[in-house]
Amino acid sequence: MIGSILALALAATPAAAPSEIDKLAFIGGCWTLTRPNGTKIDEQWLAPAGGAMIGMSRSVRDGKLREFEFMRILPAADGKLQYVALPSGQTEAAFPIKEIAENTVTFENPQHDFPQRILYRLVDKDTLVARIEGSVGGQARSADFPYKRCPVGN
Repeated sequence: MIGSILALALAATPAAAPSEIDKLAFIGGCWTLTRPNGTKIDEQWLAPAGGAMIGMSRSVRDGKLREFEFMRILPAADGKLQYVALPSGQTEAAFPIKEIAENTVTFENPQHDFPQRILYRLVDKDTLVARIEGSVGGQARSADFPYKRCPVGN
């Protein structure tokens, strides 16, 4: 009897709502693209764990490392998620979350030089588009990174 009551109580308890970081699981995994100039960009994200996601990126052209970046998505002091980027040769920059929806997220820091916005959108299970936007000298700029999921074994 007590077991039945406990089972009913547990069944009636709503499942915990996914945390905001869990909504970003769609970014997780290995992503790659090759630009027309031969630059290959790989971006790797660990799945959400411990309230954070950890990522890294590298660009290789003509057999040489051209750029790299270490990224984190984690709560800021105010508890809201932020995207923290440390690109090669630059200082670390934080971009607070602006908007999150199913399979899309936007981070924004209007005070940053460029970019001011970082967006991710899952197009389908094997296509992730990252986009950076902003302005330089009053001119709007953007760049898209249409990643494909890395082949198994990479």
